[in-house]
Amino acid sequence: MAQAEVVSIARRARITGAQAKPSTAPVGSPVRTAYAEFLAALGEHPPRPIPILADPVDLRDRADHLNQVVDGLAAYLTVILDDAAQNTPGGLDLSDAEAILVDLASDLSGAIQRAAEEMAGRVE
Repeated sequence: MAQAEVVSIARRARITGAQAKPSTAPVGSPVRTAYAEFLAALGEHPPRPIPILADPVDLRDRADHLNQVVDGLAAYLTVILDDAAQNTPGGLDLSDAEAILVDLASDLSGAIQRAAEEMAGRVE
């Protein structure tokens, strides 16, 4: 059985909370923009329903969709957590946030991929 694919959010801005100066952007604008973009991306790519007689491709498609959702969520979280950190005296300790999100995405996607592989073994 193949290993679960690791989902990386490395191409996104890192969630650091290390910035000491307050945000100079209008209050809420980066957060509202990120929120709107996240919702728009979700609306543009809804998941395909899994039929009652699903096949491995159906499950792989769902795992791909999940990865897209988590990728968009990572971008959104980066903006809102960085905004919170920038506007919190002393910042916030968000050092584990990225790792937690990557682990969650990998676990969920991996479980779906394993089910697809098991299904393929039974079908083929």
